[in-house]
Amino acid sequence: MSLGSSVAKNTVWLMAATAGQKVVAFLAFYVIARLTGPHITGVYFYGVSVTSVFVIISDLGMTPVVIRSIAGGKEDGERLFSTVIRAKMFLVPIAVLASIGYGTLMHQTPEIMGTIALACIAMSADAFHLVLYGTLRGKQNLKPEALGMLIGQILSGIGGVTAALLHLGPMGLAGALGLGSIWNVIWASRSAVKHGMRWVSVSLSDLRNLALEAWPFAVAGMAVKVYSYIDSLMIQAYNGTVAVGYYAVAYKMTYAMQFLPLTFTAALYPALSHAYANKEHDEVRKTFLGSLRFMAAISFPISAGLSALAPRLMLALYGQAFSGAIPAMAVLPWVLIPIFLDFPVGALLNGSHRAHLKTIAMLGTMVANAILNLILVPLYGPLGAAWAGVFSFSFLYAIGIGFTYRDAGGLWNILLPLLKSLPVAALSWFIWRYVGGYMPLPMAFLFGAAISIILMFAVRLMNLQEVMFFWKQLSNRFFKQENIHADE
Repeated sequence: MSLGSSVAKNTVWLMAATAGQKVVAFLAFYVIARLTGPHITGVYFYGVSVTSVFVIISDLGMTPVVIRSIAGGKEDGERLFSTVIRAKMFLVPIAVLASIGYGTLMHQTPEIMGTIALACIAMSADAFHLVLYGTLRGKQNLKPEALGMLIGQILSGIGGVTAALLHLGPMGLAGALGLGSIWNVIWASRSAVKHGMRWVSVSLSDLRNLALEAWPFAVAGMAVKVYSYIDSLMIQAYNGTVAVGYYAVAYKMTYAMQFLPLTFTAALYPALSHAYANKEHDEVRKTFLGSLRFMAAISFPISAGLSALAPRLMLALYGQAFSGAIPAMAVLPWVLIPIFLDFPVGALLNGSHRAHLKTIAMLGTMVANAILNLILVPLYGPLGAAWAGVFSFSFLYAIGIGFTYRDAGGLWNILLPLLKSLPVAALSWFIWRYVGGYMPLPMAFLFGAAISIILMFAVRLMNLQEVMFFWKQLSNRFFKQENIHADE
């Protein structure tokens, strides 16, 4: 099997499993929220958010180094893997203490402290299966990870729903989360051993070399964790756990949509990397600009639709108990436009060996997001956090524009997809909200989607030829992997 075929086949497994995970996770969270209400949902989401911030301490960017080393040389990879496992035995307890220490410093209730403590079980297990699966990624074998993660998510989902049905409270929900994580440790350990990973002796120089290679990944990981979860921590500190529960359902519904650009980027990244490596600058520009238009075309109707239909969606899905989530849900979906547009930017920077610029952008976004949450959350609660997300991710995309506009052939070229998508998004929102408001919800959804497609072609954000081109690229990547690089 050629390298291209192997990569494509692995991509199919991982992306299918990732989509399955997200569906299972969203459905489980939806059922849990309906069964438990905003307070328990808020305590649970907050406890998981605390451990999700401090989990970066347990890895510090080491896993990507292991993946890269195993892919490049077995002996060096095994030594680094053994070094990482030993380092994690020291770092994981620190991450646990940091999580519990944060809750203590914030004078949290026993219920919240118990939830954080039980969520630390999942965090600790995740720290180890992350690097175990990383060894398999280095060996270009993603099938065990894809299967293991999907089964783990199903176990966590079943456990969470059962805990909700048995009225075990947020601590029961946090404990159930650990079921999937513990399963993944067992499965990943078995798979790693089966595929030849060995425990070897290491030295202090291995740890020093690991630290030197890992610190850029650690910085980027820290930035992602902070700007992903600081909003929940701020809302709890100023508005309480019920407000966190309101924000959680809006957050989950919005960010579940990220699987779309993730899937697309899996095909885009190797294409940009290949074109850049072969100095095909026109192809880089064409592919990059086409991907920006494609991301704009799929992001603006999702943002407009979720925002416009927020009052009806929240009440239809979660009931009157979560009516407090409506203001945040009306704003938060607009974050998807800059997020979707930033995926091609990240793919280009990583594919052209400028990943350090992406790290700089993420650090800037972390700072901006923290400042905006500090200002807006005390004033507006979950609504303020939603606006902080929209502004900070727009800032992330703005920085990306500054790094990539030359690759696009000029500033106007890279701004054009955004400038076209914003007015049609506003018009789509108006039609969805006020015309669709006279229709049943399913009909309103279909009507608004049809109008958005018409507007997309009307402003030439995309044309039929480009749609067919991207569909062909995706289908070749995900459904016809046996034909990729057939001539090599």
